Amino acid sequence: MKAGSHLKGLQGMGSVFGVATRIEGTVRIEESVRIDGKIEGNLDQPDGNSRWIVIGPSASESIELLEGCEVRGNIVHKSINVEPGASLHGQLIASENGTVEPAANQDQGPEITA
Repeated sequence: MKAGSHLKGLQGMGSVFGVATRIEGTVRIEESVRIDGKIEGNLDQPDGNSRWIVIGPSASESIELLEGCEVRGNIVHKSINVEPGASLHGQLIASENGTVEPAANQDQGPEITA
């Protein structure tokens, strides 16, 4: 992925949850969102239409990919659970602190840190 090419997907972002935002419970996604804060609960997309859900690099802890979800990009994680029927087009990268040093001269594509 070329630098800045992810911005095309961000142009249609409807909402942004900032780093200082903490949400508990279920969030119903009816537009594309970017999450830099912390969510303890579920993201629900009730109408089944495709949406962008961008997880910023400051997110941490654990992630759960449920049946029917689709992720395009690498996931750097401390803890992860992937249900059968979830789709991942990228790499799962385990990390004690939720970060990873990129390999020299290697384009790893977008990265989801959780």
